[in-house]
Amino acid sequence: MFQSNLIFFNTFIIATGMTQQHLQSSSSEISSFLKKNKISINHKEGYTNSGWLLLDFPGLVIHLFLEDQRENYDLESLWSKSAEILRIL
Repeated sequence: MFQSNLIFFNTFIIATGMTQQHLQSSSSEISSFLKKNKISINHKEGYTNSGWLLLDFPGLVIHLFLEDQRENYDLESLWSKSAEILRIL
């Protein structure tokens, strides 16, 4: 049976890094911070040289993009019907 209102995560974060090193550093810092708070990563996808990383934690999905890849994937448009709680520029 298909259920159209399935929820796979509570929080979805999209962030932009300035360089590949910035993506890698951000990924490491986020993972370390959450691990210290007893939240372990389920899955990591992507490579820093691709300009996109996905970090999948219980109830939380984080996309880290370089600016050109963020514009290319345009997840904001894809998820535009979901509720936006906070936008940090």
